[in-house]
Amino acid sequence: MSKKRILTEAEKIKIQEAKEELRNYKKEIEYIKEKEDDIEEIRELLEKTTTRFSKTKTSNNNMCTDKFSDGIDKLNELKKEIPDKLYKLLKKKFEIDSKIEQLEQPYKNILFYRYARGKSWNSIAKDMGYTVDYVYDLHGEALYLYSKL
Repeated sequence: MSKKRILTEAEKIKIQEAKEELRNYKKEIEYIKEKEDDIEEIRELLEKTTTRFSKTKTSNNNMCTDKFSDGIDKLNELKKEIPDKLYKLLKKKFEIDSKIEQLEQPYKNILFYRYARGKSWNSIAKDMGYTVDYVYDLHGEALYLYSKL
């Protein structure tokens, strides 16, 4: 990319909308990962709880049973929430991926690494063999091209 584009106000708005769409996509992916981590953490805690208490001790001690059932309820709640969020995210992901796939390289990789993989600018530059400043320029052009789709 040799020179900067002169953008109309409408193009600037479209680019901002594209950037916001991609940022939201990145946040949703992070949200799903956090929820999956929560489920794993609760599952591990419940497994530790069941190995510490025998069935006899658990059934005679209502407090332990309540904590255990609360943990199971929370785990089930999280498991129900994820498929709905995941379905919506996957639908949006396919839409965004389809748009990104229409771009030429290196723009395709810039958007993919930044938003789908959540990589830092330095990491992207290193992976692609570019300077960070050049990656910023490519990102600007990639957003412009993405906004046109």
